Amino acid sequence: MIWDLIQQVQLSNASNQREDLETRVQRLESQLRSTNNTMVELLKLLEKRFGEDLDGDGRIG
Repeated sequence: MIWDLIQQVQLSNASNQREDLETRVQRLESQLRSTNNTMVELLKLLEKRFGEDLDGDGRIG
């Protein structure tokens, strides 16, 4: 009986940790998308400012 209770608590804790990990992964993925978008916008602004193709895509801006 006690052992069953201990196992149930351990399973519950593992489930909570998994959910926490999934939440952190989602947050990190969102931050990565935001960072990538910011870098693309910065690159466009720098290309316009300096009039050069900095990323090698054949276009300025």
